[in-house]
Amino acid sequence: MCSVTLFGFTYKEGISKCYISFNKATGFKKARPERLPETSDKSRILNTANGDVTLTIVDGYRVLYLNKKKVPFVNMKVELSDPANYKADQQNILENLKYLNAGSTGMESKDLIQLDYNGFKVYGLSRASIESGSTLGTFVMFPGNNTIVYLYFNNLNPELSNFTSIEDYKAQRNTFIGEYTAYLKNCK
Repeated sequence: MCSVTLFGFTYKEGISKCYISFNKATGFKKARPERLPETSDKSRILNTANGDVTLTIVDGYRVLYLNKKKVPFVNMKVELSDPANYKADQQNILENLKYLNAGSTGMESKDLIQLDYNGFKVYGLSRASIESGSTLGTFVMFPGNNTIVYLYFNNLNPELSNFTSIEDYKAQRNTFIGEYTAYLKNCK
């Protein structure tokens, strides 16, 4: 019990442990999940083309996946939406991603990228080059149970990076998403 208090990692009913326990990512080591502090805001404002909208957050965790140089390549956030707002929160997140993508230059696509892995739909935006930006890709999935999974793929300086080209980044991104969703599909 003391270690739970010291490290701030407690499992709260609602977010399935499956979402934060994936530890078999090829080439990456999972860091210890960090729970959203109880005192954190229970909502967040998102910008969309139609104005600001509110996203509900009941609970959440962050899990980093570190490359061999011990630098985070994947920043995964798992949040629990208020059940009464889950559908609206999904739509608001997608509208926010569309807004961000439309307002950014050098993106892979003018539309949101849609990936299908292991029965899960993953939506996001991604840069067309590794030459700029601190985040190369931002992806989200809605696996049900009022859960939202965000995957942020960090751009890294060449000396800290685990990729050497945009194609290499995309291959690692897609491998991670594929392995994570395969894990979710079979996790009990």
